[in-house]
Amino acid sequence: MKSFGFYKPNSFLNQEFHDLKTKPASFWEKKGEKMVMDLFRYVYATVPAYKKFLKKRKIDGSKIKTLADFKKLPLIDKAGYLRPSIYEELFANRDLTSATTVSATSGSTGEPFYFPRAEAQDEQYRYVAEIFSKNQFDIDKHSTLGIVGFGLGIWIGGMFTYKNFNAIAQKGFKLTLAPVGTDKELFLKTLKQFGHDYDQVILMGYPPFIKDVIDHAAEYGINLKDYKIRILTAAEGFSERCREYMAREAGLANPYRDIVNIYGTVELGTMAHETALCYLIRHLAHTNKALAQSLFPNASTVPTLAQYYPQIVHFEQMKGEVIGTGYGSLIPLLRYRFHDVGGVIKFDDMAARLAALGVDLNKELTKSGIKDLVLKLPFVYVVERSDHTIILRGANIYASQIRNALDDHALSKFVTGKFTMIKKENWKSDEFLEIHVELKKRVKPTAVLKKKVLITIVADLRKCNSEYSDAYAHQSRQVTPRLKFWPYQHHQHFGAGKQRWVKNSK
Repeated sequence: MKSFGFYKPNSFLNQEFHDLKTKPASFWEKKGEKMVMDLFRYVYATVPAYKKFLKKRKIDGSKIKTLADFKKLPLIDKAGYLRPSIYEELFANRDLTSATTVSATSGSTGEPFYFPRAEAQDEQYRYVAEIFSKNQFDIDKHSTLGIVGFGLGIWIGGMFTYKNFNAIAQKGFKLTLAPVGTDKELFLKTLKQFGHDYDQVILMGYPPFIKDVIDHAAEYGINLKDYKIRILTAAEGFSERCREYMAREAGLANPYRDIVNIYGTVELGTMAHETALCYLIRHLAHTNKALAQSLFPNASTVPTLAQYYPQIVHFEQMKGEVIGTGYGSLIPLLRYRFHDVGGVIKFDDMAARLAALGVDLNKELTKSGIKDLVLKLPFVYVVERSDHTIILRGANIYASQIRNALDDHALSKFVTGKFTMIKKENWKSDEFLEIHVELKKRVKPTAVLKKKVLITIVADLRKCNSEYSDAYAHQSRQVTPRLKFWPYQHHQHFGAGKQRWVKNSK
């Protein structure tokens, strides 16, 4: 299969690492444009399903010569392209036998769909992971224990992380991996057994799981502040409040550089990651409403903000959604719609917007101790998955908004931050929002606590969601959520693995 040259020997990667900080942003953007056109020509020539897709729409692929032409091509998605196609015809030359691993979607929004990957796709992540691990986690300078708390099995998180970090370790880094999966007890026992033998420990897992690990470390006789902790998360974003909470409780030396959150999908693998610069910008936006509105006009809370490598994945913003192009599995995807609400900002545009609002970026970088970490890569931001939204009486309520409310410092002693929201109807067919909230261990749902949580959720929604605020002004009773509180890790809504933030009513 065509690899598009992502294999990076040490000497090349060291040069690339230097170039990412010194070459102008336009250099990387041009590399991205070249990748897009190369990939389009390859897909049009070798992927039968895509050729049929264009032919059905009376599009002659041979006439697509420029990036402007490419941006006129129709979008594809799972429902309109992947599922209707003959499966083997989604692959270049109908060949999937070069695959070394098969991953699947979680099935949370439908039946699982399978994405085989070859070494060329894994090498893309190795390239990205080695860069952020050296840049922010200093794995080339410290012995490191990485405890992998992503789900193991056919879902991409755990196996993808273990396989590729293991390959990085084999390049000579002092990096040991413990792939324990989503077993919190085993995760913490592993940390206690081996953590002190290493200069640093990277806690790897879904954000709610890592927060859970941090919350319960003391029960296992672990003081996280006795270790040099770094955090690697993926699969979903988290609020600025949650980041500050994890940084404080885990005793992170520098909360900007010690956390990396990955924006990825099973379709295209690791597409981008939050950097120290991203966290600085998020923090500034969190405390400056004008800045937040300028940078993220379609967001009601500060979104996931990540930087991406254009030579691997190309992003576009279209009608308030993020569109991606890349070869992250053996099924190449052109102008793929993830149904993620968000946008794209070029590196130089980001700097200009910050300056226009009076932000001295150099001063802020120096003050935060991260000036040497800046990569001159474009940004992609994700507000929310469109299927993480409930429409209640005309108001779009996003899971991220409820997460932000439950991450409030005043509630953090009582609730884990996990919840599931469901839109239901009563016997008169009137709709209402039901939110199931997970309590921390040994916490009882007292009347005072219930009232406190409800007031916080409603107040946060009214503050950050203008649609909800308007609905509340006219029909407060109907749009006030009904809360149900559950014991810690109750199987009904809070089992192991990825949290289901939104469920359909049955």
